[in-house]
Amino acid sequence: MNKSRLPTCAIVFLSLVLSGCTSMQLNDLFSGYAKQMQAVRVAQQAGDFNKAAYMVADLDTANNNYALSMLEKGRLQFLASNWQESRKSFANAYSVIEAERDKARIRISRGVDNVASILSSDNAIAYQIPAYEQSMLHTYQALNYLYLGSVEGALVEIRRASLVHQNELPESTGTLAGTTKRYSKEDLNRFYPSMSNVIGRQKSSADNAYTYYLSALMYELASQFNDAYIDYKKALDIYPDNTYIQKDVLRLATKLGMSDDLAKYTELFGAYRLTPDNSGEVVILIEQGMVASKNEVSLDLPIFTSQNEPRFFRFALPVYQNRLASNKPYTVTFGQQSYESQELVNLASLAAIDLQQQIPELVTRQTLRLIAKEKLRSTLSRKGGDVGNILALIYNMSSEQADTRSWLTLPDDVQMVRLSLPAGQHMLELNNGDSPQKVEVDVHAKRLTMINVTTIGRQQNYQILNL
Repeated sequence: MNKSRLPTCAIVFLSLVLSGCTSMQLNDLFSGYAKQMQAVRVAQQAGDFNKAAYMVADLDTANNNYALSMLEKGRLQFLASNWQESRKSFANAYSVIEAERDKARIRISRGVDNVASILSSDNAIAYQIPAYEQSMLHTYQALNYLYLGSVEGALVEIRRASLVHQNELPESTGTLAGTTKRYSKEDLNRFYPSMSNVIGRQKSSADNAYTYYLSALMYELASQFNDAYIDYKKALDIYPDNTYIQKDVLRLATKLGMSDDLAKYTELFGAYRLTPDNSGEVVILIEQGMVASKNEVSLDLPIFTSQNEPRFFRFALPVYQNRLASNKPYTVTFGQQSYESQELVNLASLAAIDLQQQIPELVTRQTLRLIAKEKLRSTLSRKGGDVGNILALIYNMSSEQADTRSWLTLPDDVQMVRLSLPAGQHMLELNNGDSPQKVEVDVHAKRLTMINVTTIGRQQNYQILNL
């Protein structure tokens, strides 16, 4: 081999590696995000939220994972009751969403990102916050404002959450045109593991009853009862068997004089019973566990060449295990009466259906990547002989990581209990079957008391907010 070609080969190789790393760290290229977050999740599991927040990397705004790091920090700061810091972190994440929305209209940067991803991996693309994570961002930001004493700020976030669906723009696939013809969707469905058990009956990744329910509560606080009624009904559409939401819909249908709706819902759920004037409402929102991380799966798919000949290639794709975590309902006891919590959202289901919708585009990008890397291997082999061929193979194997990025400090699910109690101080017992906890609440007539409960492992925390 001509020795003069070896430096050239090395330069070409290094330039290709660095081209995908200008806005990411090397460990993003060679190590999956879920693995990088393991230590953070261990600290979160132990209830050391400040330590966990400190362990989340401080990234430059140009880094591909900057927005994701802000989401992780924001959630951990929220758990640590650092609401002002949490508000700042979520505001930083939202600024990225706004900037990306502006760029989406002209799609200048997306093509550049895709070029880098073709030569490295999907981790070279700036993290795009999916709809379900955007809704949770605004949900937590609204709660931050409530704890900071600003109902107006909370309402702004609620309105932003309602726009998540409307503001979603389809991803540009201009750089991917024609590539979907190189693989069979039927083969993809046959080889890719099912996530049906995780998705369950969830229809859309943007349908978050937790966000809708909190939105309805905020609108009621602001005496915007029509808006509250609409969002209670949206939550009911997602969880039609949730008896607490059923009662809320009946209550507001009665208050607003929605005679047709009231007749329909009375037939479905029974008659609405008025509460005494000296009673107040207590809403308990229970966040349990930590959302599952994506795993990497390798599968062989037939890809058709330009001569329409099938060749099998190995793909590294993200996937969620096809099972749901089993979270016990809480029992809330007041005097001689007990109430059982009911689900408001299962974030694992939202995450899984979001991923399922992305898979065709992920495979398309991988197909382009395989073609590009094969050309790279051929070029380096010609210029560098065996050494060039080996360098290309090492780079291909080490850089091909499935994109396992997602907001990992979120809870696994959120459940709720709503009850009317006489005005005054009361002792409630919250029990998830492991560690009963006494909670003293001060109930005000015709007012709302919110209790936010977080259970992670054996750690249990709660915050009380009188609104």
